[in-house]
Amino acid sequence: MEIQIRVLDRRELPGFRPYLLPATAEAIGRDDPRLVALGAAAGRYALGAVAARLDEGDEAELTDLFVDEAVRRQGVGLTLIRALRAALAERGVTLLTACYALEAEDLAAMDALLVKVGATPPRRRALSFQADSRDYRDHPLLGVCFTPRYRTPEGVVPFFQLPEEALKELEGAKDIPYILSWSLLRERAVPDLSVATVREGRVRSYLLAEESADGGFVLLAAFRREGARASDFLRLLRELLSRCWYWRGGDFPFYFSAINQHTEELALSLMGERRTEREEHACALSLTGAEPG
Repeated sequence: MEIQIRVLDRRELPGFRPYLLPATAEAIGRDDPRLVALGAAAGRYALGAVAARLDEGDEAELTDLFVDEAVRRQGVGLTLIRALRAALAERGVTLLTACYALEAEDLAAMDALLVKVGATPPRRRALSFQADSRDYRDHPLLGVCFTPRYRTPEGVVPFFQLPEEALKELEGAKDIPYILSWSLLRERAVPDLSVATVREGRVRSYLLAEESADGGFVLLAAFRREGARASDFLRLLRELLSRCWYWRGGDFPFYFSAINQHTEELALSLMGERRTEREEHACALSLTGAEPG
């Protein structure tokens, strides 16, 4: 099979949209200069796509890598990642980082692919969960958010309605880890879905979410600051799930990671047995040296 690599722009986007995250497709549509996106094709047929977002300085983050199931294990993924590596190096990028959550066989395949092109040995970053909204309609704590009876709690606000002063303070906050910050994730998070609690004009806690490629939603970050209440997480989660429900117009898959023992225990206590577990791995690829032989 002869594989051609195409630079993805507005013209190419329709054929490759199924292989891209919604946020990536939206960025391609507005010609985001910080995004590098490539597609693999054989003749008129799209086979998959890869994308990375340029960070400050000389680093980039792998955001998308998806190959059509019909052509997996035929070198398409390897061709895509090598083409991305070359395209990023041309832009002066020296380090590509990757973080991904997959199930057993797919996780092993992604690990092997990245190591083959020179990435550091992948490390387990977190435990990741997949849930389906249909399994939670009768949940004693979450079921109400899938019904017309649900009402947004006082003080819970979607990001697109946050007061300008509160948003400005949040963007410059020193107490929030960068990896969970609005400043880092704002390009991916959907403001209509991401929600916060506001007290005395200040954001005290928040959940940031984006759409996933399969029609579901991903919880990107959860953070509770000084002045937050113990009940904030549940109140925000209900609001987030309700917004996802109406956004999608029905049931949807939902993904999130537990990056420490506290959030893992909280997730398990809420979800019980109604979830599928995945591992989230992370690795880094230096673009300054030659690819391993």
